[in-house]
Amino acid sequence: MQRGVGALAGLIGCLAAASGASAQTTPAPMVMTMAPMAPASGGGRVNPMPHPGAPLALALDARALRGTRTASGYRLSGQALVKDACTAARFAQVLGNIFPPLFDLMQFRRLGTMGMFCIRRLTWVTAQPLNVSSAAPPRYVTVGTQKGTTRVPIR
Repeated sequence: MQRGVGALAGLIGCLAAASGASAQTTPAPMVMTMAPMAPASGGGRVNPMPHPGAPLALALDARALRGTRTASGYRLSGQALVKDACTAARFAQVLGNIFPPLFDLMQFRRLGTMGMFCIRRLTWVTAQPLNVSSAAPPRYVTVGTQKGTTRVPIR
């Protein structure tokens, strides 16, 4: 009878330890949080539509900027000075500015070069042209870079 009591006590101890261990290994529920968007280095403007894994930053400089009238509005094109050959550039409209329209020339890491090692060397790249629809296109727009802003006439 003493053996039965000892075995029963051992069994109860094992069950208590097992239930305690399972309670300790249960993972805590996940809480999803979202970090606030950091402003770009260009006067406190917020980065519009970042690529996955590639935050946008203002291009270093711009050249050969052109504004061309189209049937539905106007088109911006030009070149941007970026930090390396794995980086591309595009125009992004600064929201909240009504007139004259303000655009930033943003540099970003091209998606096909995410795992590649790129040597930091300043390079001029052709910016992705931007078509803007407008019933009454302005006479000029302003394009911002790290070096400053440039007034671009729409012809």
